[in-house]
Amino acid sequence: MTQTPYLLWRIARAFGISLRQRHATHAATEVHLLREAEEILGRLAWEEVEGIEELSVEYWNLRKLTKKYEELSHKSESANVNLSEFNEHRTDLLGKVVDSSKDLTEERTALAEKSERLKSERETIVSDARTVKRRHDGIKAKLEVLAGEDDQQSPKIEASRQELLRLKTHFKDLRDHRDALIIKIDSVESTLKDIDTRIEMRRSEMRDEALDNYQNIGKANRDLSHNRAEMSSLESEMIALFSEIGRYILSVLHVSSVAEVASNHRSLLNQMSALTLSITLNNRLAGRPNATTTQSNKS
Repeated sequence: MTQTPYLLWRIARAFGISLRQRHATHAATEVHLLREAEEILGRLAWEEVEGIEELSVEYWNLRKLTKKYEELSHKSESANVNLSEFNEHRTDLLGKVVDSSKDLTEERTALAEKSERLKSERETIVSDARTVKRRHDGIKAKLEVLAGEDDQQSPKIEASRQELLRLKTHFKDLRDHRDALIIKIDSVESTLKDIDTRIEMRRSEMRDEALDNYQNIGKANRDLSHNRAEMSSLESEMIALFSEIGRYILSVLHVSSVAEVASNHRSLLNQMSALTLSITLNNRLAGRPNATTTQSNKS
């Protein structure tokens, strides 16, 4: 607000038109803008105030804080680079875990299928052997009965004896086949155990490397979080010092020790002076003529 609108509002108030809350809200908004402008001015001008005695504390504290902030910024950049590299390495490791045992896994799958086929064949032979044994026991019982009833040389007895011999031979063949399958199955199972051990060894090596990598990722993240927290704290301190410098320059911009610095930021200072005037006028219209001074002192 400038003087002309202010005068018009004063006239309007004389006729009973008074929007005090509206002017108070405008003043509060402008105060916020002025505080931001003070910080911006201080941020722009702080390196130029080394020779101003009244700002010596702010200047040298900012020198110290800025140096620390830059150091933390470099550390954060380094931690970010490390984190990126660790994440890339993690991706590579995930691929290596699979690739490292791919050949063994394929071999194991083939052997496992072979083992299942052999076991299935063994179960079939065992089932056949049970059938043969049952048939053998039946014929043996038949011979015992026939031997007590018929001539030992009868065709029935002879046929049963021949069938019994044939079943014994067949049973022996089945048993030999089963034993051979058991040897093959044991060999395949032994090879599977060996492959499992080799797969586990390879994956264990990858896991150890992955564990180290995850620990590195965790450390990098902790470093980043710590640095960001410190940088945020430093930024808050620096903002307060920037605001003090900006506020001081605005308040004494015509003093000789400050005039040169003020001339370098004349455009911003003109805007800040206009804001200060507008705040004062809005506060008067809101019925709070001392509000600007009070707010400035609190800041």
